[in-house]
Amino acid sequence: MGRTGTSKLDWVHAGQQLLIEGGITAVKLHDLTARLELSSGSFYHHFKNFDDYLTALADYYGTEEAQQLFTDAQRHVGNDPELLLREATTLFGSRAGRQLNIAMRFWANNDNRASAAIRRYDEVLTANLMGIFVQLGFDEMEAKSRTLIMLSIASLDIDPTLLNMELKDLWRFIRDNMLLPQARAIDSAVNNSA
Repeated sequence: MGRTGTSKLDWVHAGQQLLIEGGITAVKLHDLTARLELSSGSFYHHFKNFDDYLTALADYYGTEEAQQLFTDAQRHVGNDPELLLREATTLFGSRAGRQLNIAMRFWANNDNRASAAIRRYDEVLTANLMGIFVQLGFDEMEAKSRTLIMLSIASLDIDPTLLNMELKDLWRFIRDNMLLPQARAIDSAVNNSA
């Protein structure tokens, strides 16, 4: 166990992986130190106790996670709203964002700090998505509807085999349809049903 230079964020990311893999009951000091190949002394260098760590885990999700997604997407593709949405959803998928989102929501059922983090996360995601849809020319109700659909899909815990389709493919299809102006979406739906 000789790694040095591990940051507080490294501990948070390790906890997020454990949370995804087994829920909050899987987030234990022993498993964190094993994952990072560090001693508990390194853990206590960053956190007063395990409760302090769980607070940091929730706080990072609520204050940094969603905004970082859009910041990184913007750094890659700029401010074009369509490219920004495409890149943000790609990054969300590549970072196991949906799995973390679902795991956080399960934790939030029994923990106030996780519940508060979910509210803050949703506020940031909503503001960013609404901004994108408004920039794309959708009116307020259309932008809110599209935002709600995107948020719902990102939080839905469903077995993709029920749909006989890869969830990422379905997600991309829905995202692409959310980008279509209303008239084009209606025309597309009519043409596909014919």
